[in-house]
Amino acid sequence: MKAMTWAVALALGCAAFGGGKDPKSPAGPAYDRSSETKFIGKIVEVREVPAGQVLAGIHLTVKMEKGENVNVYVGPRAFVKIFDVTFSAGQEVEVLASKVKFEDGEIFLAREIRMGQTTLILRDDNGSPNWEWGRAFPTGL
Repeated sequence: MKAMTWAVALALGCAAFGGGKDPKSPAGPAYDRSSETKFIGKIVEVREVPAGQVLAGIHLTVKMEKGENVNVYVGPRAFVKIFDVTFSAGQEVEVLASKVKFEDGEIFLAREIRMGQTTLILRDDNGSPNWEWGRAFPTGL
């Protein structure tokens, strides 16, 4: 039932959000299925990159089980807000993401983030963002 609620919220939210991508924001790195990985870690920091910048929106710094801190891009703030979830330091998350080169380092572009019983499906199976207008919504939730 919870998954069905998220599917409805995603459909309504994308319609209300108007498709998501800020036309003034420069393009960021592309999702790469060949670099997809899953990891568990604890959130160290939650921050927002302002609109108009590359990968504008919600970013998490996550300390992986191995002890390494990584940058995880969740998605545009308005899209993430649809789900009415709160990210906070110390919270454990399971992340399915593509590790890609970004600026002078690397970033993980999240496809799914699981927090306890809740899973956010941010991108489809090919890594295309669910916040882009005109996209089909995920099924089988």
